Amino acid sequence: MPHGPQPNRRKVNVSAALDLKINHGLSYAQMSPLLGVSPAAIHKRIKHLLPNSDAQYYQDHRADILSHAQLQLLSQIDARRLKKVNIRDAVVSAGILYDKERLERGQSTANADIKILSVTLQELDAEERKLRESLGDPPGVTEAGDDIKG
Repeated sequence: MPHGPQPNRRKVNVSAALDLKINHGLSYAQMSPLLGVSPAAIHKRIKHLLPNSDAQYYQDHRADILSHAQLQLLSQIDARRLKKVNIRDAVVSAGILYDKERLERGQSTANADIKILSVTLQELDAEERKLRESLGDPPGVTEAGDDIKG
């Protein structure tokens, strides 16, 4: 069997194959004519990239796993180790894990400046009014379900 790329073989578009498999639920046989390669070739190229039960468990419980990792990291800090370990590294590592846990739980990891957000909202409202006027909508008229601004 010759080594190197074969002139008659088409490469599997891994990105497209993953999209078809994960987002569209196609079988390898259904993907084959779309990608122009055999079902076996597709399977061989993407099987290691597909989610498995371990990955799914991690995704479903990532915040709790990160929280546990924080606990393990912080529990390693005692008087003896504080003398040996760079305390800054331990604290920074715990802080990073805490931020990642909060992200996974959908909690804020940054402070937003309410003044900036308010100005941005006012700018968007002004732009919306201009667009509505350019479309011929009278002032104060909104789409069904929109709040009427006074």
